[in-house]
Amino acid sequence: MAHRAPLSAAPRRGILSHVSKKLESALLALIVALAFGVRWTVVAQYERSHPLADRPVIDEQSYDRWAREIASGEWLGRDIFFQEPGYPYALGALYAAVGGDPTHQRECARRAQVVLGALTTLLVAGLARRLFGPGAGLCAAALFALHRAAVWFPVLLLKENVFLPLFVGFAWTLASASDSKRPATWWSVGALAAFGALLRGNMLVLIPCFVAWPVVVEFCTERAWRRGVVGALLVGVGAACVLLPVARRNQVVGGRFVLTTSGAGTNFYGGNNLDNPYGVAKEFDWVRGIPKYEAADWRHEAERRSGRALDAAETSSFWASETLRSMAAQPAFHLRALWRKFRLALGTYEVPDNHFLEWDAAWVPLLRAPLLGFGLVGTLGVGGMLAAAWLRRRASPWSSLALFALYLGTIVLTVMSERARLVLVPLLAVFAGGWLVHVFTRDAVRRGLVFACVLVAAPLVLVPTFDSGARQRDLDERDYNLATILISDGGDLVRARSLGEALAVRYPGTPRAALLLADIEWRLARRVLDEPKSAAADAARARTELDRIVASLDAVEARADPQERFRLTKLRGAIRQFQGDFAAAERDYRVARDFDPEDPDVARRLAVSLANRAMGDADATRRRAGLVEAAGLLEALATRTPDDEELVRLAREVRAAAQR
Repeated sequence: MAHRAPLSAAPRRGILSHVSKKLESALLALIVALAFGVRWTVVAQYERSHPLADRPVIDEQSYDRWAREIASGEWLGRDIFFQEPGYPYALGALYAAVGGDPTHQRECARRAQVVLGALTTLLVAGLARRLFGPGAGLCAAALFALHRAAVWFPVLLLKENVFLPLFVGFAWTLASASDSKRPATWWSVGALAAFGALLRGNMLVLIPCFVAWPVVVEFCTERAWRRGVVGALLVGVGAACVLLPVARRNQVVGGRFVLTTSGAGTNFYGGNNLDNPYGVAKEFDWVRGIPKYEAADWRHEAERRSGRALDAAETSSFWASETLRSMAAQPAFHLRALWRKFRLALGTYEVPDNHFLEWDAAWVPLLRAPLLGFGLVGTLGVGGMLAAAWLRRRASPWSSLALFALYLGTIVLTVMSERARLVLVPLLAVFAGGWLVHVFTRDAVRRGLVFACVLVAAPLVLVPTFDSGARQRDLDERDYNLATILISDGGDLVRARSLGEALAVRYPGTPRAALLLADIEWRLARRVLDEPKSAAADAARARTELDRIVASLDAVEARADPQERFRLTKLRGAIRQFQGDFAAAERDYRVARDFDPEDPDVARRLAVSLANRAMGDADATRRRAGLVEAAGLLEALATRTPDDEELVRLAREVRAAAQR
């Protein structure tokens, strides 16, 4: 039988390999404490000054709401999972354990994520030590401990905070199983991969690769086919032990066998369509920017295109088929998009998704400090991978290299964002630590080779993919989002107007900027008109302002996309309803309802405008028809929200008026 390589692949004559166990433990404890301290400080600064600290948005809002349902006892749920359930269930268990109000629960969650960030630093050190020795472990831990995006991420209620330590632990287990003669270790590989799939769906598509890995390892080392097949079976059993209960749950509540979620097809389409040349996160005309409606919106659009009713699994299959059809029809476009996503995944720019690191840094002083960016970790990490692939022929480094390449492939094939590629940073830190060990060797030939590897890696990481205006556009997008949040929760409208005016200057004549500013100005004018003590001159100016706002909306309506037109007609209807022009308001609400027939606010406003218009109609037939329609709308809403006493009363009054 062939001799197996030792677990450590550190060069015997490297300077960094001569680290005593006692000194190594002391330095590692300091690095982990540093990782904990900087993350704790960032969380404290975020909660003290960030405008969204207590306003979870988009995916954060979805996870937070879902976790509260779980904490209140809704453990099973009602539908097939659309998003991966691992993080909401972990968050829900934490919320149930700590109790208190929502703000306290979120603060506890962020501090728990700080602990997970420190734990990830420790795991990175362990993996790098296993592959390249103690010096590499310390270097890798320090790189991850001070990596800017990793320091920032615990402030966000997002699944990557739990996935990161699990992913590094999985990488360590995979390396251990690759070096071990105990086939039972492969069971842990399958179970951890499946748990990872409950946090990020990328892992699910990689499980077949992990099943095949034991066979590859045994063939390449000792040609022990039987042991490799046993290992493969154990990986499959480990994954099945975790995934089958989830699939059974989906079958019970949704009537279909779905292993984890029904959102794979939509994610595939989201990163690979002709309207998205860079494959980054974007909005679609048919999807409302509210997570609880997302699954239904994707299904409705799929049903509209296919002309038939679809369930959750069929919806996912439809969007996957649409993507493949587009790739077959436009291969050159999609190849360019895949190349751009590959460049973005390894580039220095932190591509935003729900949040943007550069925008958050304006509110968190420590994030403006000279922490380590992706340029350093990425360049040294990719260079270290090239050096490891050239210098080592052992199973352990190859398992981590394969894991990195496979996971990178899933990002390139779906949607690229800073949080998707954050998962790659721990492995890059590990190989960066390995590069530093190699470069400090006394072997001049080896040293020259590893320097050459970094020179090859540097252009791939450091040459930008986006143009110089990308950062400003992404900052503006977050300013826009903040302004809309300030509007929706009745916050600081003066501050929102300042943001809106700045955006209108940078994007003159665009429907989005005009609509935002119109919404703010409408609310400010409404405040004046609703105030009984307002001066007559102020009230007159406010009424004139309403006419100007309506005219500004009319001017940009033709250039608005469907979502913007929906918001525009809804806003214009509200202004006309307030002005007493109920017929015009009714027309606007009908247009808005054609786009989103399930919006309760539009239905309610349409019913009120209908009833008021009908009450003033001299024709008895038209009057009764309008009241009957209004009563039907209100009664349908009251059925959905029976606790809304005002709505129930209004429905009863309109129905009584229709019967007179």
